[in-house]
Amino acid sequence: MSRYGMRLILLLCSLLMLFSISLKSVCQDSESGSSDTIFISYPDTLPWYIKGRHQYHQTLTMKLFMSQALYDGKYKRKDNGKSELYLTCEQALDVIRKMDNLTLGIPKIVYLVGWQYNGHDSKYPAWFEGNEAIRRPGDPSAIESIKWLMKEAVKYHTTVSLHINMLDAYEDSPLWTKYVNNNIIARNSDSTLRSGEWGYPLSYAQEWKTGFTRKRIDTLCSLMPLEKAGTIHIDAFHSWPPIPVKKANGADSIDLSQSSLSPFLGFTVKEETEAQRQIFRYWASKGIDVTSEGVDFLRETAFEGYQHMAWWFGGKPEHYIKWPASYYSGGMDRSIWGKLFGTSMHGEEIVKKDPEKLAGFKQDFCLNTAVWYYLNRLQRLYLINGKDYKSAGFSENVTVFLSDKEYRITRGESVILENSNLFIPALWMGSNTIVTYSMSGYKNKKWIFPEDWKGISTVKLYQVTVLGLKEIGEATVINGTITLSLKKDDMVLIEKGSRKDNSQYRQLFVSTSN
Repeated sequence: MSRYGMRLILLLCSLLMLFSISLKSVCQDSESGSSDTIFISYPDTLPWYIKGRHQYHQTLTMKLFMSQALYDGKYKRKDNGKSELYLTCEQALDVIRKMDNLTLGIPKIVYLVGWQYNGHDSKYPAWFEGNEAIRRPGDPSAIESIKWLMKEAVKYHTTVSLHINMLDAYEDSPLWTKYVNNNIIARNSDSTLRSGEWGYPLSYAQEWKTGFTRKRIDTLCSLMPLEKAGTIHIDAFHSWPPIPVKKANGADSIDLSQSSLSPFLGFTVKEETEAQRQIFRYWASKGIDVTSEGVDFLRETAFEGYQHMAWWFGGKPEHYIKWPASYYSGGMDRSIWGKLFGTSMHGEEIVKKDPEKLAGFKQDFCLNTAVWYYLNRLQRLYLINGKDYKSAGFSENVTVFLSDKEYRITRGESVILENSNLFIPALWMGSNTIVTYSMSGYKNKKWIFPEDWKGISTVKLYQVTVLGLKEIGEATVINGTITLSLKKDDMVLIEKGSRKDNSQYRQLFVSTSN
């Protein structure tokens, strides 16, 4: 969950910016008026300062909110001793199993939020104790329960790791006195401690200089098998902090303008940014990727080549035009650019609201992540900004069309997505399966199979549920076309050939319940 939001302003004129890649803009006439076209090509080589362990553009990356540490006042400075529990480790594994059923075994990463001390945002910068509220009965500690969860989740195509913070500090942290005495906690020019929107910001440069960064990371890695997970999520990994201020009229506000983290120490933003690169490198030296909350929010760089996934990827077309999905991806993008190039889902709020039935998860996965996964495998070719529509073109003759009234994805003559109705290859399972979904339902709708499905006469259908797959039966295919009727929020798996050809699929539980 983002605490600040990305506060990004969408400007159509950004399409005309000069990018560091090869772009060519032309004007075309159409029935709806002129349109601007940007042809997309990427450099032969992009700087991979850190080669990622995971393929984030082909991995559904989510968070599970375990527990929230509560506090008093408008701005948090320390815990008040109370916490709100959402999931224990046992409950988290049950949710992971259900999510695996609904996603048909797609590769997943799940970061645990609130795993430490009293929960989310509790006692940073310390990371050295688990949250006893999430502990499994019978386990000696919450840390052991988390280790158990990390091991068990692998059975459900899921890598479990941790959500941490390297910017904030709180007055009740076990490291508070040590960090104050070493001037790691930010100070104003007059040497007073600098309060942030959340706790007190640290100086990355000072923590790195004094060696405490490496000590923190080393200690956490000695407690948890993070090298095996190969990934960690650093929340709010900003290069300058959001600072509470009073407006002239006395109203509270947050200053997001660029500033030194610790004016008293005199480190520049560039020096703090370089310390962040050192942090990326140190995690990488242990075989651990760093993902983070944003791309360039409260930063002077996107850390491209260091960070390969952002929780929020949003709002700017250049994020898609500058970098291929395999190099830098999200995450969620609620803007029109996410519609055109694909956006994944977060899932965190869905689980918080309904950990039993996961209401809304199928819709989010099918209409967002499944499309995102598919488009991310293709080469981006062009972006058209029309008078009353936008369109993106991809390899394999795939086109995305978006207007006020229509959202459509096609591959040649085959329709993949028509507004809220989906008919898409589930390529993480191989080439023998298609996922179909409808948000509102429909009757007797015809779908054309892809070219590589030609010649088939029958297919098998399975209902997708949180309990697993429920066999529906067989359906007839006539001249490469199938006629389907789906109810509201129906998700159906279509299979051709033998199940033995779908190794991922064979691991999924087939429910026999009604």
